[in-house]
Amino acid sequence: MENINAGSNLIQVEIIIRPGCNYSYETLKSLLQSRDLYPEMTLSVVDIADSADNRRTIGGITPSIWVNNKLWFLGSFSTETFHTKLSALSSPSSSN
Repeated sequence: MENINAGSNLIQVEIIIRPGCNYSYETLKSLLQSRDLYPEMTLSVVDIADSADNRRTIGGITPSIWVNNKLWFLGSFSTETFHTKLSALSSPSSSN
C-alpha cells in the first residue's frame, strides 16, 4: 500500500474501552495492528473507569471508536469496514 501522508493529514482515532470488556480489548488489538497499514493514524485509548472523558460512549456502550471526532463504531467493530473507511480518508481525492 502506498503511504499517502502529507504530514499534516493525521487521522485521529480514539477508542473508549471498559475494564473487563474482552470485546474492547480485541478491538483495541485490531486497531493497534492497523497502525502498521496506516502510519498517518494516531490512536488514543480512553478507559472509562479511569477518565472523566466518558461522555462519548453514548449510554456507556463500549467499545466506542471515534475517528476525527466522528463516531464510526459503537459496540461493534469490523476491521474490513474500518480499513475501507481509513483508505477513503487517506485518498488524495477524499473530501473528509
